[in-house]
Amino acid sequence: MRIVHIIDNLYRAGGAQKMELLFAQLACANGIDLTVVSLEDDRPHATIKAELAQAGARVQVFSAKTLLDPARLWRLAQFLRRQKFDVAHTNLTYANIVGVLAARLAGIPVIGGLRNAGARPDRHQQTRHRLETFTLRRLAAAIMAVGHTTAQAHQSRLGERPIHVVQNCVVLPRLPAAAERAAMRAELLDDPDRPLILSVGRLAEQKGYPDLLAAVARLRSTHPAAMLLIAGEGRLRPALEAQIVEQRLAGHVRLLGMRRDVPRLLSAADLFVSSSHWEGLPNAVLEAMAAGLPIVATSVSDTPRVVVDGSGLLVPPKNPDALAAAIDTLLNNPTRMRVMGA
Repeated sequence: MRIVHIIDNLYRAGGAQKMELLFAQLACANGIDLTVVSLEDDRPHATIKAELAQAGARVQVFSAKTLLDPARLWRLAQFLRRQKFDVAHTNLTYANIVGVLAARLAGIPVIGGLRNAGARPDRHQQTRHRLETFTLRRLAAAIMAVGHTTAQAHQSRLGERPIHVVQNCVVLPRLPAAAERAAMRAELLDDPDRPLILSVGRLAEQKGYPDLLAAVARLRSTHPAAMLLIAGEGRLRPALEAQIVEQRLAGHVRLLGMRRDVPRLLSAADLFVSSSHWEGLPNAVLEAMAAGLPIVATSVSDTPRVVVDGSGLLVPPKNPDALAAAIDTLLNNPTRMRVMGA
């Protein structure tokens, strides 16, 4: 079977890109012929392209200066037609517009993918939102979402079109030996006995990191040794760095930037926190749970479907006080943390 996946970009280490790589590894290992098309030129960030190639997928780039560039649309449609793919699958907004249009021009059935319950689009996003609604509602052969809340959030704009829920998944990691965990903690902390809190995600408004930093500021008096590490990169880095200085958190928070060794970070952590304002089905939370970590997460989208009683604590979004209280509760009870992560 020949499948083409079309995605906005491959340089952001977000959930869509992680799922793309996981699908490639599983699909190619089972004899599926997979091509991944990126709609942005990702040459400065070639890591995931190399990993896709290692998995057995081919990667093609069809970049353009504007979303609906007719030359790009024609080239992509011609490529899809020549390759004679059996099915196309699009991921993220640009791909749900350009990829669906190109696949239909090429005569290939296309499945549109929805990944976030999402915030209400602002005026700059309205045009893209309307275009995506048209392509998915009128042109896609089928529509899938990563979670039930995501499907519900988009149902009204897609009319009577059914939205099929195919949830994100993770591969269970190998649990690290005690010596590996100790070595990683020694690398990350000045004192390996400090409580280590981890969060993973893009430095974007969606992830609610200002709330998490504010929560850590509230914890300084009760847990002065606690250290928060945030793995991820994004345009909010300058604002978060300024907040760290303003709230005197330099000894309590570190921004690690983009990391390709998240499993090692998870193996070293004591607690995982997700402060998102919205999600689909968060890969980062699933990966942390698979690594055996207790969770503090905001009760957004499908997170309450996976973080259930006994595996973590849920708090309202945009509420630093509630985040701080939940983290405080678990740091004060190491036995409960171990049971949650078991």
